[in-house]
Amino acid sequence: MPKLIEDKKDIPYNITYKDADVLLYSGNITFHDAYITPKDSGTNELKKGAFCKVKKIAVKGIGIWSILFGDEISANSVKITKPTVMLYQQTKQDTVKEESKKPFKKLITTKTVKIENGNFMLLDTLQKPKANIKGISFSMNDIAIDSNSMKNKIPLRYKNYNLECDSIFYHASKFYNLTAANLKTTDTSFVADNFKMIPLQKRMEFNSMLTVEKDQFTVKAKQIALPNVKWGFKDDTLFVHSPKVILNEVDANIYRGKMVADDFSTKKLYSQMLRELDFDLKIDEVELKDSKIVYEEQRTYEKPPGKLEFSKFYASIYNLYSPINKQEHPETQIDVKCNFMEVTPLKVNWTFNITDESDKFTIKGNLGSINTKNLNSISAPLMNATTSGNIKNVVFTFHGNREQSHGSFAMNYNNLEVNFLKKESKEENGFLSFVGNLAVKNNSNGELKQTDVTASRVKYKSTFNFLWRFINQGLKQTVLPEILHGVGKK
Repeated sequence: MPKLIEDKKDIPYNITYKDADVLLYSGNITFHDAYITPKDSGTNELKKGAFCKVKKIAVKGIGIWSILFGDEISANSVKITKPTVMLYQQTKQDTVKEESKKPFKKLITTKTVKIENGNFMLLDTLQKPKANIKGISFSMNDIAIDSNSMKNKIPLRYKNYNLECDSIFYHASKFYNLTAANLKTTDTSFVADNFKMIPLQKRMEFNSMLTVEKDQFTVKAKQIALPNVKWGFKDDTLFVHSPKVILNEVDANIYRGKMVADDFSTKKLYSQMLRELDFDLKIDEVELKDSKIVYEEQRTYEKPPGKLEFSKFYASIYNLYSPINKQEHPETQIDVKCNFMEVTPLKVNWTFNITDESDKFTIKGNLGSINTKNLNSISAPLMNATTSGNIKNVVFTFHGNREQSHGSFAMNYNNLEVNFLKKESKEENGFLSFVGNLAVKNNSNGELKQTDVTASRVKYKSTFNFLWRFINQGLKQTVLPEILHGVGKK
């Protein structure tokens, strides 16, 4: 056996082991304390390729004739116990896929492979951890590998597989690390617990690394689940199809520092993003359960950021897909129920069709009763004003496209007062507030007061900025006379 392995000159790896138990009559061989190392690893200062240490490899049902007269070892099953793999990348051209395939190309063909209690670490070109997976258990059945399959995106054919691991770490970029626990996936399902996307920098440091403004995300999810999923490649095109994706107890914080220079590049609307995906995506429903989303925007470090908070957030997104390989193009629909600023019920319905190249969409919303003092954390930094009074109900319909919007805004309110602030200050602009409150229509007399609204899109800002411009204009047209519609602008 050592001679047979050594004679495999086309394999760029040394394969050694401490000892082996060989039973020729049954075709079973067990290797103990095996090591796999690149053949040139002793001559290079920097490590490159895969280094593997395995406690035990049990190969059963070996075909003796394929060993003696063929160029591969064929077996019924291979069981690998406690493997530890360190994969070093030297250059961008040395891909993980190619490096990990090299030791196994023409060495073993088997029907079943099992891995127990494995560990895997990927190190970048500076030999810093880029990925770390612990507690790996894996099985794959009815495996077939031949010269044709090796040319495919997935270099083998199989009946099914099962993968479990205790924890996953991935260094996604210079800004974020991704982690998850208790990952379980098969050829038809996927579940991961305690997903986290954690920034590597504090907010001030993050902003200092940017040339133009960008959101910083902190995202946690108790569980991400795809109970039934199909994926693979068709004519070299990746496809991912699933009737349902469940995101349970997501806690997301989105921070934007406005002290960084504006990014004047045109921002794509969501319909365009989906339309331009380069793979076949089809998800019938995404369900977001019992979640929380907070958006914070900060103009200077001397003032706290303005904060929008949506808690007890439940959403269903229907027909999330790309146009590739689709005969039908149904409307994408998003239904949201949540509490706005912790206390006020909010319902939103959002629809669009990804094939509409004008990117038309409609957002309908209904906001319940709220004391406007709860809005000061938004209005002060974003509108340069504070308010007091009660809003009993807000209803709006927002029709938009990539250029502009129109629709209706209606509000029922009473005892409303507006205090305008001095520019870039917490101090009240007494004169403007006095004049404004003389003119403010501080009651709607128990009825929904409606106004027609138009708003232009600022193309280098987000969809949510577009919606905010619409609502902001609706608020001003409802409570202020026309002469004061422009006050409070920054």
